[in-house]
Amino acid sequence: MGSNQRNGARDTNGAMSKKRYLLGLVMVLPLLVLAQAPSAPFNPPTLAVLEVNRPAHIEKATWLAMMQDPVHRSLYPLRVTQAMLDTLDGRLLDNRLRYELVRALAKPGKP
Repeated sequence: MGSNQRNGARDTNGAMSKKRYLLGLVMVLPLLVLAQAPSAPFNPPTLAVLEVNRPAHIEKATWLAMMQDPVHRSLYPLRVTQAMLDTLDGRLLDNRLRYELVRALAKPGKP
């Protein structure tokens, strides 16, 4: 037998591969729609950490709107101190944001 196919094997380059491609596409499309959906509002402990980390030259409403965007959430890690975690419940902080534990926050105008 000069054929590469075994008895009963299907041609993978034919209809089966098209079906698998369409099935994969149908499975991925809902994920793309969910990625574009607006995110839920931040809870009060997260808002408090966001307010402390807001740069002085950005207005509060602009900062909060900016941090709703997933790209900005990953670019701007929020700094928290042990005193903040003693005051706030760390379990309630929003997991969509990145946090860094620091000794103390820098004063505005000083590096």
